[in-house]
Amino acid sequence: MSESEEMYLVTLAMLAEAGTELPTPVSELANRLGIQPVSVNQMVRKLEETSLVVYTPYKGIALTPEGQSRALRILRHRRLWEVFLVENLRVLPDEADELACRLEHILPSDAAERLAGFLGNPMISPQRKPIPKLTANESLSSDILLSQLKINQQSQITKIDADSAVQNFLSTEGLKAGVTVTVIGIGNAGAILVSADGCSVYLAKNVANCIWVKDPDISHNREFVP
Repeated sequence: MSESEEMYLVTLAMLAEAGTELPTPVSELANRLGIQPVSVNQMVRKLEETSLVVYTPYKGIALTPEGQSRALRILRHRRLWEVFLVENLRVLPDEADELACRLEHILPSDAAERLAGFLGNPMISPQRKPIPKLTANESLSSDILLSQLKINQQSQITKIDADSAVQNFLSTEGLKAGVTVTVIGIGNAGAILVSADGCSVYLAKNVANCIWVKDPDISHNREFVP
C-alpha cells in the first residue's frame, strides 16, 4: 500500500474520531487532506476496488472493517512515534505530530510493537489522543526489552540488537538467543544484574536495551525458533 493510500485511510479514521458525521463527505476529506475533491474521488475508487472503503454517492465514504484495521494500525504507529519524540528527544508536541506523520509509514508493525514495549505501552499520545490497541489476532510480537523485566522474573532471549563487539561480549557471558535469563537485581541508571546457566553478569542500561526477551506475561509456553 502506498503512503498516499495510507494517508487517506488514517485521515478517515481521525475524522471519525473527531466526531465527523458518517459516512464522511468527500468535501470534508478533501479539505482535511488539502486537495481537490476530484482527486479524492479518484483515490476513493481505487480504495473501493481493494475493499478498504465503501463509497455511497451523495453521502460519503466509510471504512470497511479491513480499512478500519489498517487505518488504526497506522494511527497507532503515529502516536507511538509522538510519544517517543516528545519523551526521548524532547521534541515539542506540535512538531512531534508533524514528524510522526512522516514516520508512521516506514515503521513495520513488529518494530512498532517493540517501540511500544520500549515506551512502556503508552495509551495516550502527547496530544492527549488515545493510542489504538491491536486486536488479539494482530498482536505481532510478544517480545520486550530485558530491562523491562522485574526482579526475579525469568524469560528467554529472542534477539540481540547490537554490534559485533557487544554480541561477542554477551556470548562469552552465556547470553544469546534461546538462553533463559533471570533478573537478580536492578541498580541505578537502569543497570541490571542477571543470571544465565548459573552464572551472573552485570549489564549497563544501554547493553540491556539491546536484548529482547519473550514477555513472561504473554508467552510462557511459546517455543523459541532460531
